[in-house]
Amino acid sequence: MNSKVSVLKQQLARLDERITVAWQQEQKAAIEHIRQVMNFFNLVPNQLRVDRRGTYNTKPLQMKYQDPVTGATWTGRGRAPSWIRNRSYDEFLVRQPDGANPAARENRRNRQRAATDRHGE
Repeated sequence: MNSKVSVLKQQLARLDERITVAWQQEQKAAIEHIRQVMNFFNLVPNQLRVDRRGTYNTKPLQMKYQDPVTGATWTGRGRAPSWIRNRSYDEFLVRQPDGANPAARENRRNRQRAATDRHGE
């Protein structure tokens, strides 16, 4: 007994097979077209790569800590240098002139408020 569902499933299976074959044929045609264009322009595959290194506009980070003995600086990101490890970071904090970085100052205030709230002072 062939129900409508089984007939539709058979039709779907045949359509899926036809789609797969058509997709493979179009892929082959696309690859051949790409090869022709590459040959025409004398391109090699490595030239198609997009080198994303150095494409981002990044600002250099401001120094946040400085060793008074050597003058070495650290931005506060990444692994802490040996001259600051196991010591109070405040000892090495570089004081910014007023208005130099209002966002950092506000962030520092917020951290102080949060610490005060946690300790109930």
